[in-house]
Amino acid sequence: MNKNENKELCKACGGLCCKKGGCQYSVDDFESLKFEYLYNKLQEGYISIVCALNFQVIKGKPVVNPILYVKARNVNRPIIDLLSMRTKCSALTEEGCLYDYEHRPSGGVNLVPKKNGQCYHEKSPMEYITMWKPYQTILRKLVKKISGKSVENQLKDNAYQLFKDIFNQNFEGVDKMEIKDVLNSLSDLAALYPTEFNRAYQENQERLAKISR
Repeated sequence: MNKNENKELCKACGGLCCKKGGCQYSVDDFESLKFEYLYNKLQEGYISIVCALNFQVIKGKPVVNPILYVKARNVNRPIIDLLSMRTKCSALTEEGCLYDYEHRPSGGVNLVPKKNGQCYHEKSPMEYITMWKPYQTILRKLVKKISGKSVENQLKDNAYQLFKDIFNQNFEGVDKMEIKDVLNSLSDLAALYPTEFNRAYQENQERLAKISR
C-alpha cells in the first residue's frame, strides 16, 4: 500500500473530499505542457481549467489577479470552469477513485486519509497551484480557444451565473460545506464583480415579484 492510500478508510468515509470537488493536477502529472497536448487532454472530459481568485485592494478598489491551473473536472461542470460552486469530482465512482494511485492527480496523492474525516494535505494545495504560474499564457490561450472569451470576460460570465445560482438556491449536487464556503465569500465576490452581482440580484427580484402576483 502506498503511504497516502488507505482504501478501507476512504471506503468508510465515502469520499467526502471528492464530493467537495476534484483535486489539483501538478505540472508534473502531464507528459507535455504544450498547447496542443493540453488541449487534447482537456477534450477527454476529465479535467478542467479553473482559477484561484488572487485579489488585492489597490487604491481602495479590489483587483483580481487570477491564477489559472488544472483540476479534475467536477460533475456537470464545463472544461473552462473558472468560477462556480464545486460539485463532486467526476472521477469519483461507487468503487472509489476512477484512477489508480499511480495515475491519480497529485492533489489526490497529497491527501493523507485519517479516521472520522480528519484527512489533511501533506503539502499545501497552493504549491500545486503556483506551479502553474509559468504556464499562464498557454492556459489563457486554451481558455480563449475553448470558450471563445478572454479569461476576464469568462470570469464575469461565471460570476454572474454563480450569483444567479445562489439567489435561485440552485445547489443541486453541491456539498453543504461548499455552499457554506461560497456564501461566506459572497461579499468579496460581489465587490469584485458588482455589475454581475447587481444584474443577478435585480433579475431575482423581478422573478420573485412575478411569483408573488
